[in-house]
Amino acid sequence: MQIITEKQPIVADQAGVWEGEYVHLDADHNIIDRHKSRLVCRLTDGPDGVAKLSQTNIYTWADGTQEIRYFDGIFQGDRVWIRNELIDGFVGALNYDETNRTIMVGWTRTHEPDFRYYEMITVTEDGEAKNRTWHWYRKGRLFQRTVINENRISRDWQAYDDPSYYSYRPRAAL
Repeated sequence: MQIITEKQPIVADQAGVWEGEYVHLDADHNIIDRHKSRLVCRLTDGPDGVAKLSQTNIYTWADGTQEIRYFDGIFQGDRVWIRNELIDGFVGALNYDETNRTIMVGWTRTHEPDFRYYEMITVTEDGEAKNRTWHWYRKGRLFQRTVINENRISRDWQAYDDPSYYSYRPRAAL
């Protein structure tokens, strides 16, 4: 974690466990989905000297269904690069934010070239809460937004980690 801490301290500070709520809106601001979330964000320096970020998003709906999404990336240059069979993108601090409280995320879907996703994460000054907005584009047009409010419940992600968190699990009953 030392490598990312030195170069991207606000990104490194996201390590831990976060809980919150996602509210998905269509382009006309109508709510199309809403669910609770728990994120387990891990930052490690590998034995090969490569800094790595991995994250598991656990989504839980009011009807008791749950979905798990996992992704990981490596730190190169000035950001974390995420490249896998589904997405190609980046995570990095917004360098011209003088408060050093803003992170930007952007990616495309590997098999959907007309899709773009952009996220802005604003972290509170005490680092214990964050607010996120996602903008979803298809063929250059906004079709969805997601608004997320999260609070950190622990900095100790290892205490919450589970082997089942390292692969995708589609939405299903618990």
